[in-house]
Amino acid sequence: MMRKHFLSRSSLRAIVLCVSLGTLSAQAVSVPNAIAQSSLPASPLDSFYSSIPSGENTVAGTVLSEQVIPTGLLDATIKVKRIAYSSTHPSGRMVPTIATILTPTAPWTGSGPRPAALLAPGTQGAGDQCAPSKLITVGAEYELFPAIMLLRRGWTVAITDYQGLGTIGAHTYMNRKAQGAALLDLGRAVVNVKYPEVRKDAPLILWGYSQGGGASAAAAEMHASYAPDVNIRGGFAGGVPAELLATARSLEGSPLLGALGYAISGMYETHPELRLEVDDLLNDRGKQWIIDSGTHCLLDSFRTMPIPDSRVMTRSGQRLTDLLGSKVFHSYFEEQRLGKVAPDVPMFVSQGANDDIIPAQQARDMVSNWRDLGADVTYFEDPAPLLVRMEGHVRPLVTSFDPALQWAEKLLGSEVINPPSAS
Repeated sequence: MMRKHFLSRSSLRAIVLCVSLGTLSAQAVSVPNAIAQSSLPASPLDSFYSSIPSGENTVAGTVLSEQVIPTGLLDATIKVKRIAYSSTHPSGRMVPTIATILTPTAPWTGSGPRPAALLAPGTQGAGDQCAPSKLITVGAEYELFPAIMLLRRGWTVAITDYQGLGTIGAHTYMNRKAQGAALLDLGRAVVNVKYPEVRKDAPLILWGYSQGGGASAAAAEMHASYAPDVNIRGGFAGGVPAELLATARSLEGSPLLGALGYAISGMYETHPELRLEVDDLLNDRGKQWIIDSGTHCLLDSFRTMPIPDSRVMTRSGQRLTDLLGSKVFHSYFEEQRLGKVAPDVPMFVSQGANDDIIPAQQARDMVSNWRDLGADVTYFEDPAPLLVRMEGHVRPLVTSFDPALQWAEKLLGSEVINPPSAS
């Protein structure tokens, strides 16, 4: 018998209604959007960020530092810890990366060890103040929605900040190697954190949507070659930007055009030789926009670019995304393409048929390619029509959650019979 869904119909309607009214997904999960990400209040906990070891000469996944976080915003039965761990930058050097680990104190009642989700967040921005580990402490992180639902099932949840958010260097936004490594190295770190609730043999599930879906897919593709020692059992990848340039083109005219600025800032971090090539395409306004984007969170980008048209930023008056399609950038975008390597673990992929931010054909092609290469892939597509801008991208985040979690628990054979707080 299929168990009860843990998202009620009323909750689903509330979330989709908020999205349909043109608000951010953060509002949809009762996260206080009034907090401006660019001006978060200072906290005594912030000293953690200024004292992080460099990670130089460590091995990937080494826990560099830990900090216990007060749980005032969450149930008192949840432990929260912030960690810094070393991760492999695309250049090959080790860089410190931050994550937040949340785990229930209640005994695990499923079969086998308590599972842990390695959660890759959706787009936050590129400034250090956008780091999920900072936003979680003030209740302004929209990834608390899936995190809390997983915690209610008894899972541990480890949320990466990715490389370059809250740490030295620029955020490596949408770089396949950087995002995959950040998630897999977190898998190495989470089982070595001083938490008795997390066993070293804990089964790990990759989990992410949108940018996070890209990171989850990248980690799945990299697992066999980069981190075969990490106990990844499977992964959920939703709303995957599998073809970065095509995704960038779909952002033209949308409120999320600022994400193109994050992607270019990330390109400069991992491929500095391309900076001059991009600069040659931009006028002064465009150059300043890239600089500003590297310090912005999503709300900042919405406020500072009311007319989402990249033509106002190029010297030629052409769309920047069209200019980035030249041969000069071809190899870079090919490096980021997902679907060319088969994951060695089962994957659950979700997508909106009418996603107006990440075209559905990207997910279909990635899934088809993975299957042709022999991968085990379950595909979920939400057929709902597009009613309001961005709803087509956000809605499947909600509608695919239950099916993905049921799939994951069946895969692990660890479904909880009577989970606490699951009503």
